Amino acid sequence: MSLWLPLNAARGLPSCEAYTGGFAMDSHMSTSIAEPAALEAEALRLYQSQDVAGATRLFETLLAEHPTHATALAFLGFAASQRGDYAAAADYYRRATQAAPADPVSHFNLAMAEIGAGRVREAVTALDAALAVESDFLGGWLQKGAAHERLGETEAATRAYLRATRMAEQIPVAQIDMDTRRFLNHALGVVRRGLDAELTRALAPLIAGHGAEAVRRIQAGADIFAGKAPPRFAHPKWRPGLFYVPDLPPQAWYEREDFDWVQRVEAATGVIREELLAVMDDTRGLAADANHPDDSRNAVSRNGSNRCWDRDTFHFWRHGEKVEENCARCPRTTEILESIDLMRVPGYGPEVMFSVMRPHSRIAPRRGAINGRLVVHLPLIVPDNGGALRAADEARGWVEGKLSIFDDSFEHEAWSDSDETRVVLIFDTWNPHLSPVEREALRAVLGAAQRFERAALSA
Repeated sequence: MSLWLPLNAARGLPSCEAYTGGFAMDSHMSTSIAEPAALEAEALRLYQSQDVAGATRLFETLLAEHPTHATALAFLGFAASQRGDYAAAADYYRRATQAAPADPVSHFNLAMAEIGAGRVREAVTALDAALAVESDFLGGWLQKGAAHERLGETEAATRAYLRATRMAEQIPVAQIDMDTRRFLNHALGVVRRGLDAELTRALAPLIAGHGAEAVRRIQAGADIFAGKAPPRFAHPKWRPGLFYVPDLPPQAWYEREDFDWVQRVEAATGVIREELLAVMDDTRGLAADANHPDDSRNAVSRNGSNRCWDRDTFHFWRHGEKVEENCARCPRTTEILESIDLMRVPGYGPEVMFSVMRPHSRIAPRRGAINGRLVVHLPLIVPDNGGALRAADEARGWVEGKLSIFDDSFEHEAWSDSDETRVVLIFDTWNPHLSPVEREALRAVLGAAQRFERAALSA
């Protein structure tokens, strides 16, 4: 790994061939004042002609007259690092940070010089300063992780690397050079080892209490999740987006007779519809089906359906959190929901909502996050020509008051060709092929993964 990270996003120092318009300055740096402009221009001309010694002499002259000149400090720091004098480079970059404390590149360059001088703790301090100014500085997070690794601080390194890998996911691969890809691959390996350790700790009490065989499928899923083993999907359209539990039957649709709470829920259809109609008369709480930041992974994965007001939702639970105000507006529906074996995993589930599909709309093909859960639809308003729901290779229409139960980690889509609105109540339940111990193990693994990521991203 080279000392200077060669990525535009990381803004390491350049080679002479890297620029055609003179020595690089970050946009945070001020341009030269009128008096030294000619001297600076001549120094840059010498640099571009690869006369580094001549450029160095002129920049030293310029700096003697103007001690906070940004370009002179940056160049002289660069020149010192190129000849291996990292102590001198650090001195120039330190002066640059004092002259322009809001310039993240000066802090970053100071950190690289401190590493070259063997002062890794000081490098971490400089990187923290760079990231305080610019939190999405990819190179800063990568080098911070590397610095913590050198110090033997594995947890801190893992947190920094996780930030970097999450950031890189938002950058098209073609825009990331090969050196940085290798750096990111190393970072990902560190993150995966850290995640694996967390998941192992989460499963240990259950293994101790019930034996390894009782949680074998969840352990195998955790190994896939942590990157230790490749997934081997049992169906070409079965691709959970988050966590895959292997060796479950590849079953897209489930029958109503398989669940003891079906009759109780279906019998309450009229009561639930009554509260739905009150919500539709007063639209407080209704929101777009998906409302993610436009450039986020979740928005991209929605295949154009992000923030689509053709599909509204009214949540009772969202990512496992109860929406108290909405539940209070529909107390009888909430009471019925509370009596069901909902999939409860803090941060993930249940997801419970009224789903309102406007006329002539379509939910594009997608896959859910986890194959340990099932999604249940209770149709409340189904107009003529109301469309259907396809899961895997089978499409089924909705019938008012009759539950539809499917595994949403299979590719699925829905559509309505009607001139009227279609509404269903949607909620999550456990896949019945999971034992109680496996359910607890899956809850423990997903909770540990969430805590692992939150700890890193909030640091």
